[in-house]
Amino acid sequence: MKKIVLLSLSALLIAGCTKMEEKKMTDNKTMPPVQQNMPNPHGNMNPDQMNQDNTQGNMDTAPDSAVDPKADELSKGAYDFENNYKKDPSVKNELIAKHMAAGNYLMFEANVSPKKKYRPALKHYRRVLELDPNNVEAQRNKKQIEEIYESMGRPIPND
Repeated sequence: MKKIVLLSLSALLIAGCTKMEEKKMTDNKTMPPVQQNMPNPHGNMNPDQMNQDNTQGNMDTAPDSAVDPKADELSKGAYDFENNYKKDPSVKNELIAKHMAAGNYLMFEANVSPKKKYRPALKHYRRVLELDPNNVEAQRNKKQIEEIYESMGRPIPND
């Protein structure tokens, strides 16, 4: 069902873009002239940097300088709390909450590229499901990340 909805939305988006392109082609009077000497946005990059994602073969290994301190703090907090759980299993719900908070922040709010957010978020959701296999939110978010990897033709990380 979800795939049908996504395919329908994609078809509508493509159809809308096609109509906009047709309108642009028929209404040349309102369009500014094309600038032949526009700067190259990759002008300071060498060809190896521009093609780095393609040569790496895995989106998670490409270098990315973006860092989100809150994402790092939440992830570290969840993994550090694992020691408390080993000593006292009664804190299981708190550990689940910490992993969910880290996973949700990474997936929905972190200001980092997909290369830096989906794999760690997936790890947090998998840990939640180890602790609580019936957690619907973790199941849904894990599935969404896996679908993102599949739609990009990338393997789903196993770690």
